[in-house]
Amino acid sequence: MSEPYVHLNRVGEIPEKSGKICICPILHKSTYGLSVEVIGDPDGLRYLAGVLKWLADFDQNENTDPIGSREHLHLEPNKELDQKSCYVEVCRADAKGTGELADILKET
Repeated sequence: MSEPYVHLNRVGEIPEKSGKICICPILHKSTYGLSVEVIGDPDGLRYLAGVLKWLADFDQNENTDPIGSREHLHLEPNKELDQKSCYVEVCRADAKGTGELADILKET
């Protein structure tokens, strides 16, 4: 019997957090509706840029995830993000082994 697949959050592999970075939803009473605010000091913004670069450069063939999966990270308040942040998932759009884009990015 094969071992079950276990998802690993690779946040331990991303750059070490520095600075202040907060990502949170903002509900506007105007026509904008819901938006997301990313606010940080220069070091916090560089940290977030480093996380995004790490994800973009990650070789999905290096992991044991099944074909068709997409590498992603779970960023949590009081850990990778500052306390007032919401939980954030950052995901690669291209599927491992196929390169197929996530449905949300496909043209309709």
